[in-house]
Amino acid sequence: MKITDLKSAIIGENIVLRIVTDKGIDGFSQIENNKDFVLPLVPYFKSMIVGCDPTNVEDVMRRMRRAGAFKPWGKVISSIEMALWDIAGKDAGVPVYKLLGGKVRDQVRVYNGSFVDKGRPHKVADTPEKRGENILHLNEIPEGFTIVKSAVFWHSRDFYVDADAYNTYTPENLAPNARLPKGSLLTEEALNRSIDYIARLKKVVGDKVGLAFDVGPGFTTTDIKRIAKAIEPYNVMWLEDSIAGDYTPFTMAKTFRDITESTTTPIHTGEQIFLRQNFMELIENRAVDIVGPDPADVGGIAELKWIAEYADLHGIMMAPHGTFDGVFGMAALTQVGATMPQNYIAYEYPFGNPDWWYDIVEGLPNDFLRDGHVKVWDAPGIGVTFNVNKASKYLRTEDKDFFM
Repeated sequence: MKITDLKSAIIGENIVLRIVTDKGIDGFSQIENNKDFVLPLVPYFKSMIVGCDPTNVEDVMRRMRRAGAFKPWGKVISSIEMALWDIAGKDAGVPVYKLLGGKVRDQVRVYNGSFVDKGRPHKVADTPEKRGENILHLNEIPEGFTIVKSAVFWHSRDFYVDADAYNTYTPENLAPNARLPKGSLLTEEALNRSIDYIARLKKVVGDKVGLAFDVGPGFTTTDIKRIAKAIEPYNVMWLEDSIAGDYTPFTMAKTFRDITESTTTPIHTGEQIFLRQNFMELIENRAVDIVGPDPADVGGIAELKWIAEYADLHGIMMAPHGTFDGVFGMAALTQVGATMPQNYIAYEYPFGNPDWWYDIVEGLPNDFLRDGHVKVWDAPGIGVTFNVNKASKYLRTEDKDFFM
């Protein structure tokens, strides 16, 4: 079998990749939609893989890794890898987890970072109490999330002058009470308000749902140490990406180790990192308590499993990132999550966006997400494929040949 083409299309809020072969077996995957940066890279990597046998996944990956890096290059390589495994599983007639060593669990735990609960009590959760009630509702719905991650601090509107542009991270947009006038430390007011937010949220949620927090990047070491120490009594699941994280092309392992050793609050990072080599210093120095690679950034699902096993050898936990990986990303995460060692906690559940994504794919079992776990199903490959007739209706004019 040979790869004959690599195609891309925008469907909903995702870029979708399709690897075409001369055997009539296609592989699919998704990328976070950032078309201005990602789409131009697809033809570049296509030239490296056309003519290769897609079932020799590692051989194909070796051709591309040398041209990869942190986002956006690693995103394309990672998504190609997942589509390769989809083909390999379909060709062998087995689910991908069989090719990754076999499953050790029938259900894979997930956590909610961006799943939209349309029935939540508060459409705008502008207080920690309202946010807490929304989190409890996430546990009560059939999906039944048992871990919920909240975006706080630098991901919170309270820290910015323009509340609707709080993801810009510009110094000019910071609220006057967020940082000291001529320095980078938090003001005492901002520090106390941050700690108070978690305390009030925990009071509402109690021990019914595990609470994790996406807190940066953006902190100084001094400030995150203070916050992590102050919230130790609340037993949160983790603090994520305090000093390095999404769209930072470095890992800051020694600084993370300094933070981790100063507190019992678990410290987490890794969503932006490309390849296992860039996790070595974090893991070997026990710089964090939890690593969270995203399979759509780190180099794919085999790379993710390798890192999980290496972390397990060093007593470090694994909670993969996956916010914008879409339905195909969720299926791939379930396949690899089923094979991971005992250090596995949960993966961040990616959802179909918009909702009609669930109408244009086939293979998902009924009620596959219940009680905070995704059931591992046994369809060949990643376990999801397109209903071409339905999906074609959502293609842009310039992508009309995607399924041809």
